[in-house]
Amino acid sequence: MIRRSLASALLAAASTGTLLLGTGPVAHAAEPTAEPPATATQEPTAEPTADQPTADPVKPVIAEYDGRKINLAKSWEGANICTELPGGEFHCYDTDAQSLKDPALPAKVRKDSLRAARLAAASDPRDNCASDYWCLYADADYKGRRLQFSSDGKKNLADYGFRDQLSSVYYWVARWPLNYGTARLWDSRSWPLDDRQRDLIPPGGWSNLKNLGYPGGGDWNDKVDVFEVQR
Repeated sequence: MIRRSLASALLAAASTGTLLLGTGPVAHAAEPTAEPPATATQEPTAEPTADQPTADPVKPVIAEYDGRKINLAKSWEGANICTELPGGEFHCYDTDAQSLKDPALPAKVRKDSLRAARLAAASDPRDNCASDYWCLYADADYKGRRLQFSSDGKKNLADYGFRDQLSSVYYWVARWPLNYGTARLWDSRSWPLDDRQRDLIPPGGWSNLKNLGYPGGGDWNDKVDVFEVQR
């Protein structure tokens, strides 16, 4: 009968909520707490690869124009054509005639360029591109401001006030054994995206970079950061 009485007592205690197990306090289920927000992990810095042009800071190119020095990275100050000379300096001009007759140009370049301009059956802006030079135009159809390169290497267009402004390119070679080569367009992208590139293989011209396909879609118009001449 003791067993029955004990069972009855336990049942009574449970019904009144007074049942205690052990001598410690009663444990209550904890309310769920929000997990702490995830902290952003810093991505490792990308190392530039050997074939990518490093995004160098702007190094302004100083050119001679109308008897004074101008900073091309800041402003062309009204000039329409700027040409790289054999010694590395730059001259800028108002007209095509001035650019083609510059005595600082190599004699062979002047002769071939002027001859092409005279023989042109119709007015064609390509005829005003200096021979053996890569001519970069701010507008389609070889119009607008023109930047002329001859030397080999990568040209950071920001140095010349021409970044993201290239719309057409022309190159004609008068002395093929010496000056034949290709060029490459670069669009510098922020990590983790790779820099985009596109080769230009002469002969011929690229009258509208809107017609030149861009990797992943779109076109190359007003996207070029670095122009590379490859002799």
